[in-house]
Amino acid sequence: MGSGKPGFKPQTDASRTLVVSGAKGGVGASMIATNLGIFLAQIGKRVLVVDLSFADSCLYAWLGMSRPKLGIADFAAGRIPDLRDAVVETPITGLSLLGGASGVGVGGSPPFSAVGVEDLLGRIRALGADYTLLDVTAGVDADAIELFGLADASIAVTVATPDAVEATYRLFAAVCLSRARRAAAREGASSVVDELAARPGRPPAPRDVIRAVAAAVPALEDEVRRLIAAFQPHLIVNQTRIKADEALGEAMVSAAIRWLGIAPRLLGEIGWDDNVWLSLRRGLPLLVEFPRSRACRDLEQIVRRLLGMDGRDLHAPAPIPPATADQNLYELLEIYPGASEEEVRRARKQIREWYGSDGLAGRGACSEGERADYVQRTEEAHATLLDRSKRREYDRRAFPDGFPSAHERPANQRDSIAGQVTATRDSLPDVEIGDDQVVDGAFLGRVRRERGVELVDICNRAKISVGYLKAIEEERFADLPEAVFTRGFVTEFARFLKIDAPRAVRDFMAKFDAARPFVDR
Repeated sequence: MGSGKPGFKPQTDASRTLVVSGAKGGVGASMIATNLGIFLAQIGKRVLVVDLSFADSCLYAWLGMSRPKLGIADFAAGRIPDLRDAVVETPITGLSLLGGASGVGVGGSPPFSAVGVEDLLGRIRALGADYTLLDVTAGVDADAIELFGLADASIAVTVATPDAVEATYRLFAAVCLSRARRAAAREGASSVVDELAARPGRPPAPRDVIRAVAAAVPALEDEVRRLIAAFQPHLIVNQTRIKADEALGEAMVSAAIRWLGIAPRLLGEIGWDDNVWLSLRRGLPLLVEFPRSRACRDLEQIVRRLLGMDGRDLHAPAPIPPATADQNLYELLEIYPGASEEEVRRARKQIREWYGSDGLAGRGACSEGERADYVQRTEEAHATLLDRSKRREYDRRAFPDGFPSAHERPANQRDSIAGQVTATRDSLPDVEIGDDQVVDGAFLGRVRRERGVELVDICNRAKISVGYLKAIEEERFADLPEAVFTRGFVTEFARFLKIDAPRAVRDFMAKFDAARPFVDR
């Protein structure tokens, strides 16, 4: 960026504003926001990380810097005329920092009351970074909720503890409630939403909010449904230690779809790594001090998934899936119609692990009665689908026109419940490849079509945009990202199709490198 103040250009349509927050403190949101910014800067993006955690601003420490002399609080208080005056360069080329509170006496409550959340976000976007990452105060805070709704993408960070899981669901429900309240207020019907919010216990599920609004003001139902469907938070599970922790993210997505009626997107997990603490102790960024650590490898996978999502992926609304009581036996077990008996058994085992009495996934997403009812329904579904005569009779009644094929099912139904795409992929046999066969984009596309797999199925499983998958098949190398990320995309593409991934990477990247000889490898 050169010397002096960072020279950002005005923000373009390709720019992204991401909010990163934990529903409770101590889950590692600041560490993740900082290192995501470093990763993006290292591949040539102009990145701005913004510390909106005013009470305990700490991004500077994760960057190995001293506390900035100026911050957003100084701008809000009128001590500086331009927000750009508080932006400072970091030791990482391409990465700048906008601090929150600059010192004692200007921390505490965020200065949103003086500036306004939407106005402040607009001013931050006007600084013109390719990627702006906002580190927001942990907890279900009114300003954090509003930011979650206004950013291009929101990332919730959690850990495998009951309080963190429950707080994450509360954050999701609160954002949906805020969106519904905003729509209802325009029609003078905010009291309907306020009554729901005032009820003791868990925040109302988005489905309950939609139902209440529809009963009170029918004309608002479609608008509220659209606003809630457009909220697709991303989820990262941090500090995973055991296998059950690593499965928690997928389980939480399942629970949010089932009981909240929203569809979060799992970005991945970050394993427990003492190097995270050690890098902070030494005052050096994690990616600089321990670039080959487990946490850095996991963070790299998350960045790949973020880059694999184009603008349409970030903003496309997700349909509200049916409630548990309205699901068929396959949806209850989160498998596709026609699943094998082994897949039925695996699904039941997984649901017992996720939603058993000692499971974490349902904590805060549903009541104890709802959890027990669902587990009982899955036991009954399991018994029916393993009885061949009962299953034939059920399939005739439930699917009189036959099972919908992957091509016939709308994209929103192919991955409407967790586990569906996994079962499809697991049922594919390995591909046998001749010694003289080149495993290039055309070969990947041909195998995919022969197997009846849709690009959206791979997109849902691997978190790679359909646009990039098409570019791989059609070998449009100029439309693909840097080599390190393209290599990862090809690996996931080949693994889904049960193709030798190292060979696919070797053959495809040979063409990629020949077409783009100056790509930074």
